[in-house]
Order: sequence, then structure tokens, then C-alpha cells
Amino acid sequence: MINKIFNFQFSIFNSAKRGFTLVELIIAIALFTLVAFISLGAILTIFDANRKAQSTKTVVDNLNLAIENMARVVRFGSNYYCGASSNISSVNDCSSGDNSLSVTFKGGRIIYRLCGTEIKKSENGNTNCSDSGMLTITSSDTKIEYLRFYVFNTSTSDNAQPYVLAVIKGYVGSRPTTQTTFSIQTLMSQRKLDFNP
Repeated sequence: MINKIFNFQFSIFNSAKRGFTLVELIIAIALFTLVAFISLGAILTIFDANRKAQSTKTVVDNLNLAIENMARVVRFGSNYYCGASSNISSVNDCSSGDNSLSVTFKGGRIIYRLCGTEIKKSENGNTNCSDSGMLTITSSDTKIEYLRFYVFNTSTSDNAQPYVLAVIKGYVGSRPTTQTTFSIQTLMSQRKLDFNP
């Protein structure tokens, strides 16, 4: 009986020292590689999502600044002109929209205009996009594809407050996986009452 117990313990001890077979090793390596690739894909997706979130924050901050600049000029300005006009007293409604807006502000003519993929601002009434007087008010990361200004109630005889509707569409980001598109509509009105009750 002792021999049987001794032989049984010896056979268990010997079988534990055998190790892995080649097939078991290949399967283990294949499973490890599969898990590593899935984990790497998840990490890359997280990095892309982070870049996209940073791009979105950049565009929101930049466009907020540009729109606030336009809104301030429209609120405290007068003589809205849908289109580009350096004439300080010109007014023009347009329900079909234009990619330029001219506003009289602090005795001068300010013009906002879509130039390529940027929104530019001229403080001296200049309408030429390539002129040094046209300053870019959007960041180089922000690409504007569409800009329309709609101007209403500029006539002083209509007893209605003048206002401007701006529609901006575009994207931020250079790679398709990190691009974020945006579409913004904002309504800006003159603060000074422009009608006689």
C-alpha cells in the first residue's frame, strides 16, 4: 500500500514538471496579441476623442469671441448694409443674405466679410480681402465654409427695430477623424431705439 501511495505521489510530481506544449504556447501568444490589439485600438480611440474635444473647445472659444465682436458693433452701431459698402450712411435690407456686412460704428465704417475660409474685419471701410487693413477674427484652425448676413428693418420709416441674423457653418481640425463641424445662427439687434412710436 505504501508503494502505491509513493508511486501515486511520484507520478503527480512528475506530471507537474512537464510544462507547456508548443500548441498551448501558440494559443497563449495569440490570445495575448488579440487582447493587446483591442486595447491599443481603444487607447487610440480615446486619444482621437480627446483631440476632437480640444478642437471643439478651440472653435467654440474662438467663434464666441468673433461673434461677440460682431454683436458689439451691431448693438452700438447704425446704418446696417447687407453687402460691402464704405459709404457711412448707406443702408440696405436683404432677406436673401450676403457674405458681407457693413455697419457704421464710432464714426467709421466696419465691414465683416468671408474671405476664403476666414472671417475678416475692416475698420476703415476696405472691402479687399487681400488688403492688410482686413484683419482675420477667426483662428487658423477654424475653417469657415459658409457665412451669410441677413439684414432687416434698416429703413427709419418702418417703425421696427433693425436687426442682423448671422449664419456661420464650418469645421475645425485638419484630419477627418478629429474634425468637428459646427453650424451657428445668431441674432444681433441695435440697442438704440430706431423707431418713433
